[in-house]
Amino acid sequence: SLFISSLCSVLEAVLLSVTHSYVEVLKDQGSKAGHHLHVMKQRIDEPIAAILTLNTIAHTAGAALGGLQAGIVFGEARIGWFTAGLTLIILVFSEIIPKTIGATFWQQLGRPAAHLLWWMVFIMKPILIPLNFFSQLLRRKGGSTVSRAEIEVLAEIGYSEGTIDEDEWQVVTNVIRLGEVTVGEVMTPRTDMVAIPLESNVEQAIAIMLDEGHLRLPVYSESIDKIEGLLVARDLWRAYRDGVTEISGILRPIEFRPTTKLVEDLIPEMRTQRAKMAIVIDEFGGTAGLVTLEDLLEEIVGEIQDEHEEDEPIRFEDLDDGTVRIWGGVAVRDVNDRLDLTISEDPHDTLGGHVFGVLNRIGRVGDVVELENAHLRITQMRGRRVEYVVLVRKAPPIDEFAYPPGTPPST
Repeated sequence: SLFISSLCSVLEAVLLSVTHSYVEVLKDQGSKAGHHLHVMKQRIDEPIAAILTLNTIAHTAGAALGGLQAGIVFGEARIGWFTAGLTLIILVFSEIIPKTIGATFWQQLGRPAAHLLWWMVFIMKPILIPLNFFSQLLRRKGGSTVSRAEIEVLAEIGYSEGTIDEDEWQVVTNVIRLGEVTVGEVMTPRTDMVAIPLESNVEQAIAIMLDEGHLRLPVYSESIDKIEGLLVARDLWRAYRDGVTEISGILRPIEFRPTTKLVEDLIPEMRTQRAKMAIVIDEFGGTAGLVTLEDLLEEIVGEIQDEHEEDEPIRFEDLDDGTVRIWGGVAVRDVNDRLDLTISEDPHDTLGGHVFGVLNRIGRVGDVVELENAHLRITQMRGRRVEYVVLVRKAPPIDEFAYPPGTPPST
């Protein structure tokens, strides 16, 4: 009984410790053990049910027979001591030690365990069929065996152990968090948009494109809130060559998306529609900004800078006096993650927007916004926009009870 229980514990630990990559290596080598492990990992309920069933039978039979023999040998008076000792033996020799061995030496035990488990499941199939039926009824539909948070933690462990480098870890983390990032957080705001008036002629449009260094620009009529289409440099050069003077006839359709659209949903949409740019609209239908496929990809791989772009603003800069200089365009979420703060992300996505919302007016250099354990001071404006702020942390309060009565804190 003790041997069977110990064997079940070893098999369970090996099965749960075997990695998918190890299974794939065995399969590529043509090993039957690899095939068995692959099938059992895909339907892990069956081998686990077989292990638990056999283990329960062994424990029950062992306890019953052991108790009967103990009553005969030691008498009823000492049956309690025997039960306590048997429980300790079962815990140590059929649970702790076997599972430690299985979890530690799973690579060496993987092949024999696979064959043994395969035959165990085959022999116990008549018992497992009704058990699997009831487990399927109780199982939550659509459940996932691995969550996003677990993948993110695994990537962080891989980075800390040196299995993956920092860039790879950052890419994995960014992909996992795409489901939390909206288009409104990554778009170019309307105040920074470059657009061409519909009444412009071909030569004027060419001049704007050359000056700004863009190959695609939205075209508007009356105001930036009325986008008519997309002007592509290739179409513009062809029109110039053919003597066309008006740009209205060479516009392409442009996509419109709300600010609340998730980046992870927009990327496949733009890829399917072969779109490189979309206009982002606010809740009132006005133009909030624009987003390009490059903007979306930068959320995964980081900043992609070409020869026409200006240098990316420094997002965070640690100053000598212990303060932190922060660009106003940084997402509030990133500020919270980087500096361990709890700034509200609603209703403003960026730090500059949060400062503007708290002040409830256009900011000025020197304005201060109080936080829970720090304050933000505006150090640079760009027009009406908060360009840079400095984060100053507050000193922790002095605990007056930490000093003997009448003893002032040392300075």
